[in-house]
Amino acid sequence: MEKFNLNERRLVTFKRKELGLTVGQVADELHMSKSNLSRIENGKIMVSEDNRELLETRFSINFSLEDKYYYLTLEKLNKVTELLIFYKLFDEYSRNQVDNANQYVLQSVAYPVHILLRLLVYSVKYMEWKFVTKYIAIFNSIIDLLEPSLQKIFYISKISFLYFNKDYNKSLSLCMYVEENYNPEPLLDSYIYHVKSMIYICLGDQDLTVRSINRAIELSTSIGNSPRLVALNILKGNSLRLRGKYKEALVENNKNLEYANTNHIHIYDYTLLKNRGWTYYLLNNYESALKYYQEAEKIGLDDDICFIAGLCSYRLGLRKQCKDYIIKGRKTKNAGIAFPYLIDWLELTLNKRYSIKAENKLLYCLKKMGNKMHIDSRNNICRLLIEHYTFHNDFDKVKEFESKLKYMDTDD
Repeated sequence: MEKFNLNERRLVTFKRKELGLTVGQVADELHMSKSNLSRIENGKIMVSEDNRELLETRFSINFSLEDKYYYLTLEKLNKVTELLIFYKLFDEYSRNQVDNANQYVLQSVAYPVHILLRLLVYSVKYMEWKFVTKYIAIFNSIIDLLEPSLQKIFYISKISFLYFNKDYNKSLSLCMYVEENYNPEPLLDSYIYHVKSMIYICLGDQDLTVRSINRAIELSTSIGNSPRLVALNILKGNSLRLRGKYKEALVENNKNLEYANTNHIHIYDYTLLKNRGWTYYLLNNYESALKYYQEAEKIGLDDDICFIAGLCSYRLGLRKQCKDYIIKGRKTKNAGIAFPYLIDWLELTLNKRYSIKAENKLLYCLKKMGNKMHIDSRNNICRLLIEHYTFHNDFDKVKEFESKLKYMDTDD
C-alpha cells in the first residue's frame, strides 16, 4: 500500500473534474469518506488496493499501466508542439492522429497529457471551441498538478483562447506571467511574442507592437522557423498600414511575398495577396487592388474578397462585375462580422449613389458591431461615411467621422 504519485493524483482528479463531479459526489458513490478521497487526491494518505480498484472501475482507468504510455504521449506532445509552431502539424499528423489515442493511453496516467495535446492544437488553430472552453477550465483548476513544462503548454493554450475571445488584456497579462515565471524557450516564446504583437496591434500600441514583432522575429530566426517569419512580416506590414503608412506597407508586403516564394512557403499566399490588394485600395489604385483580390479569389473565396473586389469594380465603373460579386458575397463563407452589412451597403450604393438607405446601413453596422469588428473594417466604414458626407457637403459629419478614424499611436 502506498500513496498516489503525481501522475496518478492528476489522473484521478482530472477524470473526476472531466465528469463534472465533486469530491463529495464521488466519495458517496464509492462509499468512502469525503476527507479520505480528498487526501488521496492530494497524496496525503496511503491508498488501499480496494480503493484503487474502486477508482479504476469508476473512472475506467488502469493504474497498472504505470508511466510507459505517459512518456510516449509526452514525446508526441513535444513533437506536435514543434510542428504546430512551425505550421507543419497537418503535414505530418492527420487530424485523426491528433484526436485519437489507443486504449492504453486513454486508461493510463497519459490521458491528461493526451487531452492537453488536443487542447493546444485546438486553441492555437481556433477549432472545437466547446472542447477548448471545457478543458481550459479543467486544466486551470489542476494547474498545481502539472509539471512546469506542461504548465507552460497549458498557458499557451489559454493565451490563445483569451486572444481569440478578444479578451486582450487577460491574454497579455498571462503572456507576461509566463515570461516572468518560466524558463526561456525560443520555440514557445516565439509564439508568445507573436500573440503579444497581435494583441498590441488590436490595442493600437505602435511601440509595443514593433518591439514584440522584432522579438518574435529574433526568436523565430534563431530556430529557423521560416513560415512564422512570413506570418510575422505580414503583421509588420499590417502595423505600417494601420499607421497610415501605405507605401511603406506595400514595400513590406512585396518583400514578404518575395521571401515566401524564395523559401517555397505558400500557406500564406491567400493572405499576402489580399493584404497587397487592400494596401493598393487604400492608395486609391483600384485596378491593382482588383487584380490582387482576383488572384486571391483563385485560392479561396469569402465575403471580404467579394466586398472589396465588388467595391473596386464599382469604382472602376464595372457595374455588372460589381453585382456579380454582391451575389457571390451573399453565398460564400463569412470572413468578419462587418462584411454582410458592407455587401448590403454596396448593393444599395450600386442602386443609388450616396443614398440615405446606404448611409443608414453603415451607421447601423458601426453602432451594432463597432466594438467587435477589426480596426480595418471600422476605419473603412468611417472612410465610406466621410465620402458620403463630403458628397452632401455635411462637413460637421465629415469632421465627426474623421475624428473616429483610428490609427495606431505613432511618434511621427
